[in-house]
Amino acid sequence: MVEKETCVSNDIKYEGPIFKIDSRRVKLFDGSLAQRDVVTRGPAVGILPLIDEDHAVFVKQWREPVQDFVLEIPAGKVDARDHGDIKTACREAAIRELNEEIRIHPGKLEAFADGFETVGFTDSKIALYMATELTHLDGANQLPRDEGEYLDVVTISYDEMTSLYEAGQLNDLKTITAYFHWTIRRLKNGQ
Repeated sequence: MVEKETCVSNDIKYEGPIFKIDSRRVKLFDGSLAQRDVVTRGPAVGILPLIDEDHAVFVKQWREPVQDFVLEIPAGKVDARDHGDIKTACREAAIRELNEEIRIHPGKLEAFADGFETVGFTDSKIALYMATELTHLDGANQLPRDEGEYLDVVTISYDEMTSLYEAGQLNDLKTITAYFHWTIRRLKNGQ
């Protein structure tokens, strides 16, 4: 039977502005030791902004770790600009990211999922939302984008997303999860 591991030592190997890497020694149930390298990042958010039941807004940007352009829902890390308990801070981050990335404000913001992104090496957890009743923000109300953040804002229909999914061209799991949520929502509404 699987039993809990006990951390016996922790050595921070790297600490930067986005994440840190801990090298942990853990004691296994049989008394042996093992190494666990853990990336600690903190909470993040992703948002599916629906213009209407048939269209949503996405961003396309270069992602250096995968050496490719990736089509994604707007997303970002919860940071010092977001206040309150974790639920409130995530909600604030979602509203902020919609402003920074696609220049809209949601009239309605509904949480639909949260979970760990990659449990094998990170504690990173993401909260996913659906935004509706969108209002475009003009220049005076727009927040600056993160330094070095360049992206294309694209409106895509549900049918186009389905074609991308079926062709294996969606490669971001938070975006695939949002697409599944959109699909379930449409099925419940008889579409």
